[in-house]
Amino acid sequence: MNFYRKYLVIFSLPILAVICLHLLLFYINLGVPNNVTHGYNDIFQVKDNYAHSINKPKIVFASGSNTRFGVDTTRIEHTLKIPVVNYGISANLKYYILQRVKLHLHNGDIIILPLEYSFYDYQHIPVDANYAHYIIGSNISNFKALPSSVKLSIISQITTGELLKATYRHIKPSPYVKSKYCLNINGDVTNNFVSKKTPANVLFSKLNDSVFKNAPVTADAQEELTSFIDYCHANNITIYAAWPNYLWKEKEFKGKDLDGIHAIEKFYHDHNVEILGNYTDCLYDAELFYDSEYHLNEEGKRIHTDYLINLLKDKLPQR
Repeated sequence: MNFYRKYLVIFSLPILAVICLHLLLFYINLGVPNNVTHGYNDIFQVKDNYAHSINKPKIVFASGSNTRFGVDTTRIEHTLKIPVVNYGISANLKYYILQRVKLHLHNGDIIILPLEYSFYDYQHIPVDANYAHYIIGSNISNFKALPSSVKLSIISQITTGELLKATYRHIKPSPYVKSKYCLNINGDVTNNFVSKKTPANVLFSKLNDSVFKNAPVTADAQEELTSFIDYCHANNITIYAAWPNYLWKEKEFKGKDLDGIHAIEKFYHDHNVEILGNYTDCLYDAELFYDSEYHLNEEGKRIHTDYLINLLKDKLPQR
């Protein structure tokens, strides 16, 4: 019996040591900005600054990067004569984007959500790796505010090796390189040139077999969206849903993916939120995309922006 107990102790000690090392490294890195945090904060800073500078009713587009690349909010602003903010960040951050944009929404504003499809099949656990890295490197209060299950998922999502590398970079930091994507004052990407677009065959090769991983709208997604919608309704903020610009193999979805679209439509209908346009209108040809199925190039952005302007003209009072 003593032999087995000794064997168990010998076997357990290295595991406990690794766990303790992992937790120690996590604690050391908590609240210390890393490359992921710096990258997203560069984007947030541009969008936060412009949104904060506006002291009258405005339109805000909020989603992942499909809006950042695919909507020319500067042109919408000039055409419709109302301030417009491009609050497209990255779908990796999911509903943190909506939590953050709340800080800039006020009575009389309009919020438009062209959310990527991954928002609708979202599940709290496991967390996205990029989100985990962002949260660990952002304000400690962001991490403390999370449910315990999400905290544990973040701790386990980042490997000990990654934490060791991050700790080393704190000791011997290298010069920080800003994002290669240029943003204008409104928050639009401005260097998604047609001449630098990814070939169509490469883009198609990266597409998944289906649009949705889980049947939308998941319980976690419903919880997040309902909370945000209720906030907007309670604070006299007009909210519209919209479809993301997207590259797909066909001109429409089929089977479970089409069922997913119908589920999204039903969700918004049940929550008194109007959806602008039709999802098929936003399935564009491959030559209009830049470097992913959600990133339009400058010509695609022009076409998609024209589409949005036509939809919004009827929704705004005459100016």
